[in-house]
Amino acid sequence: MIDTPGFRSFGLSHIEPARVVLAFPDLVPGTEGCPRACSHDEPDCALDAWVAEGHADPARLYSLRRLLRTREAREGD
Repeated sequence: MIDTPGFRSFGLSHIEPARVVLAFPDLVPGTEGCPRACSHDEPDCALDAWVAEGHADPARLYSLRRLLRTREAREGD
């Protein structure tokens, strides 16, 4: 969380997607079964099964994917 006067937004476009996942240490082990170059927001993502098996809170996966989508949207600007 960033709470600094004068800052209106905080972007992640300078951070590689694979590094964004590292901010979610509870999800990192679930990425081991992901296909190479997985965006973690695709049908073959191993995180879906990892979370469904109860290894992590579904809200955490939702948060990760929301951050990754925000990052991708900013890259398109």
